[in-house]
Amino acid sequence: MKENNSSVVANWNIVTLCLIVVVTLSLLVMYMPGMREIDMEMLKATRKFLGQFPSYIPAFFSNYGGIGNFWWPQITACAVLVSHRKFLKAFLLVFFTQGTYFLVDSVIKNIICRERPCIHHGYSFPSGHTTITTCFYGIIIYLIMKYTRSEFWRYTLSIFFGFIIFMVAISRLWLGVHFPTDVIAGLFLGLLMANLFIITDKFFK
Repeated sequence: MKENNSSVVANWNIVTLCLIVVVTLSLLVMYMPGMREIDMEMLKATRKFLGQFPSYIPAFFSNYGGIGNFWWPQITACAVLVSHRKFLKAFLLVFFTQGTYFLVDSVIKNIICRERPCIHHGYSFPSGHTTITTCFYGIIIYLIMKYTRSEFWRYTLSIFFGFIIFMVAISRLWLGVHFPTDVIAGLFLGLLMANLFIITDKFFK
């Protein structure tokens, strides 16, 4: 029981840290003079470095991380959970993934109202692709580490899905549709939501 309580406290600490980072970045983006210029310089340097690699790489991962392509991973994950009679986890997985999309696209972006670094529809802060991917695959990594018996598959799959998170995040900079602070905020916000899933899961357990 003590071990479980300390684990939940650790998750709450992560949530608190992520919230501080997201709020701090939001305030910097809204109120710090010159933040856009600093972000633009970092974006240019990042794109210059990544420009030596084939352009189909960011296009693939960016398209993969879009909300329109997130239904089949959710359906697949839910099918696996339901087949193991983990109905509540399947519901929570969809709830937190879709809730994250709503929070970013309909709430935070419309509060911050940050213009993108290029001509592209919608607001920029935070990166929706990065946030949703981090949330969803962060939850998947948690479930894999919790229920997969084989140590080899636990770490192999966790590294694979962690790589997807990284590539989706970097692809948004690679394509020049987000600033670095957008992507960083997306990573921390996604991690926050994934840990809220874990806390909820432990509570019902």
